[in-house]
Amino acid sequence: MVPPEQISFNAWKTILILSGTIVIFLYLNTAMSPALPSIAQQFQISQSLSSWVMTAYMVCGAVMTVIMGRLSDLVGAKKMLMIMMACFTIGTILAPFAPNIAILLALRALQGIAVASTPISTKLIRDQVPRSKFPIGLSIYLSAYSGGMALGAVLGPVVAAGPGWQGNFYLCAPIAVVLSFACWKFIHADESKKVHEHDHVDQETPSDVHTQAMKQPKKQRIDIIGIIMLTVTLVSFLVAITFSGSIATDLVPFIVPLVIGVIFLVLFIFVEKRIKSPLVNLKLVFHPVIFTGNIMMLMFGILQYFVITGIPRLGSAPSPSGLGLDPIHTGLLQLAFGLSMLIFGPVFGLLIAKRKGLNIKLLVPGIGITAISFVLLLLFHSTSQGVNGSLFIFGMAGALLPNTLNNTTIGFTPKEYTGIGSAITNMMRIVGGAIGPVITTVILASATIPITVDNVENSYPSPVTFNILFGLGIAMAIACVVLAMKMKRLATRMKPLTAESIM
Repeated sequence: MVPPEQISFNAWKTILILSGTIVIFLYLNTAMSPALPSIAQQFQISQSLSSWVMTAYMVCGAVMTVIMGRLSDLVGAKKMLMIMMACFTIGTILAPFAPNIAILLALRALQGIAVASTPISTKLIRDQVPRSKFPIGLSIYLSAYSGGMALGAVLGPVVAAGPGWQGNFYLCAPIAVVLSFACWKFIHADESKKVHEHDHVDQETPSDVHTQAMKQPKKQRIDIIGIIMLTVTLVSFLVAITFSGSIATDLVPFIVPLVIGVIFLVLFIFVEKRIKSPLVNLKLVFHPVIFTGNIMMLMFGILQYFVITGIPRLGSAPSPSGLGLDPIHTGLLQLAFGLSMLIFGPVFGLLIAKRKGLNIKLLVPGIGITAISFVLLLLFHSTSQGVNGSLFIFGMAGALLPNTLNNTTIGFTPKEYTGIGSAITNMMRIVGGAIGPVITTVILASATIPITVDNVENSYPSPVTFNILFGLGIAMAIACVVLAMKMKRLATRMKPLTAESIM
């Protein structure tokens, strides 16, 4: 009898250290949500512009996810991990001393490179963990991903109410230094699994040195044009979303970046089809199973940030706009959300690893739970208990759906392309995370009511805007249910890709 495969001690160290890094990366994004009003006040900017403190972080992460994923396949995941950690640590140390919003956004963009860690981490885990145990390692990492977001949502309001918006940077800087050292010292990578490009020669056995030299693999070039076009595309679409609230009064700020985004998206696809070493392998991207999963991941990323950005606003806004909670209770409003993801993430990973085929069967239930949670939020968001109960259920979806989507898309991806394959999937989640706060801010700012607190009158979101936000969440979740049913049918009928089939 063949002994069962086990996860080695070194692999466990890698999983735990990488999980620690993603916790701090995602914490420092969601923890900034409750600090946006104070940032807007200090730098005397609009709420929409202040939301780019989160959006710049996620936009840079979205772009760099593809770049880092590609580079991890070509030159090695460990090297990319250390570059990413250095950028995050430097940005975190310098950000609280930013003298203006432009420098703060630039430093947030530098930090955002760290969000690209998911494809790197996925590759490192896949290379070190036995295939049958990979869902366990990935599920622990993904639960840390979701746990970091929830931790930021819980502690962010408390820290922001004390030292101010700079407090979370002070908290994270020493942790980033320690994690950087741990990554350098304790993570060991197998750099042999890289993508190479081979010259096309005759199939006959080579008989001379020159012919053999021609068959040696050559390093592929980085697609600089693709990087530029992808960056312009993503930023243009997000700028358009930022100004979507002004469509009724001024259409130009919305239309111009939208048109630019569409043009560069078309150009990006056109160039990637013809370039020899593309940034994104379109055969991989447009595989029916992977493409459907990526669209679902984009929409789920938006839904997550509806919650992460909208719930703190709901909790902190005074009645009748919101619940009128103090910073501590506003943070605790999402405690059930975080606990649910931390509990169910490893549980689902173990189930998927032990039962072959269960991953595909859980696709539809995962997004179905999301739809149920938004229905509950729409109906019961007028009380803390109603919000906590709804978010506990949403936490189950947060633990289950990314797990099943990542395992399914990676299962259809050749091992040599793990970095870029995982990068594409997680880029979609990050783009959703960048779009979500902007949409939330636009919706909540679309209708306001004046409320006097401590003899000071300010404008707060109208109660109807929260209904609109959660109603939109229901519509998107239902659309995802349809996509999940389609993805399940495709995954049961189609075979995984091979490296030869997409070259």
